[in-house]
Amino acid sequence: MAVSKSPSASLRRPGALVRELSPRGGSARPEVVLEARTALDFLVSLVGDTEPELLPADAAWRTAANESLSAPLRRDRQRVFEHHDGARGIAGWALIPLVIADRDVRTAADVVALAGKVSARDLIGSACDDEELDGTRALADRYFAGELALHDEMVASAPEGLRGALDRLLGEPETELRALRRILRAWEERFAAVEPRVAQMQARDVAARRGDLERLPLEDFIERATNGYRWTPDAAIRRVYLVPSYFARPYNYVFAGEGWHMFAYPLAETALDGDPAGVPPATVRLFKALGDESRMRILRFLADGDLYLTEIAERMGLSKPTVKHHLAQLRAAGLLTMTETGGLTYYSLRRDRVAEAGPDLARYLGAEKG
Repeated sequence: MAVSKSPSASLRRPGALVRELSPRGGSARPEVVLEARTALDFLVSLVGDTEPELLPADAAWRTAANESLSAPLRRDRQRVFEHHDGARGIAGWALIPLVIADRDVRTAADVVALAGKVSARDLIGSACDDEELDGTRALADRYFAGELALHDEMVASAPEGLRGALDRLLGEPETELRALRRILRAWEERFAAVEPRVAQMQARDVAARRGDLERLPLEDFIERATNGYRWTPDAAIRRVYLVPSYFARPYNYVFAGEGWHMFAYPLAETALDGDPAGVPPATVRLFKALGDESRMRILRFLADGDLYLTEIAERMGLSKPTVKHHLAQLRAAGLLTMTETGGLTYYSLRRDRVAEAGPDLARYLGAEKG
């Protein structure tokens, strides 16, 4: 979905740093928007497809909030968001790019209000920005122009895991929209208990990173913020959004639309409201990642040079999904860099972080001793 073409001056808001990056080598660089938006954490906390690294009180809140949902609301969430029996919802995921593209959608209440206005056509158009549904876009344009007989062809053009959700969104649009709106309203009531504090932590993260954004090349800033995602500039990308996420920690949510790219990166530990005497989560994450034979073998392979996922899986004798899981753990620990370029993804060893593993433990033990 294309983002607004409003001039950058109209995008400036309190708490957001908007920067026009100067070209290096004569090529145009995108506008970068670094800001706090609880709207995204609201959705990430609802999706629940990762095990977030939360403070104990918030982990307890999330468990209680999930358990408080009635059976019909749980079905609504599964219908519009979740993966189930090899299939996944479309309506909920398709809402996320619409939230990103609308700079006025900043809070949980704003998300609920937006969902009350969107149509099935809006959601399908947004979903077609996903590469999995790229072949469906032309059919969708014709379908909504009046060629309703294309329904079956559109569904068949989608990946198998998305066909059921697309069929429902086309055939029962009001039912899908009601399910989406019901679960969002219910979750907004629960999220209100944590939203103000999440907003404060996000604001601290953004304030602490402003200097780095001014000082570092964009690629280096993204790699640092995401803890290992190496973004490759693309002439078609006119705007890059960077939003800290508490409920994604220690992982990243990455979205793309027409002319924009967005990173919901893990909120920095220094921005948390945690116990200063507690064990740093990054230290725990590091040694958990190292405490596995398969992951140690992957690090050894990467010590000899960069590798693609397929190459790592072949050397390990493991399936790609299993290797992806291990790579996610290693990247969350800051031990790897993942680079996407030309439709391909390869992994590199972050040697500086490997060298810090021993000193990291020494620093923690020294702090405990003191």
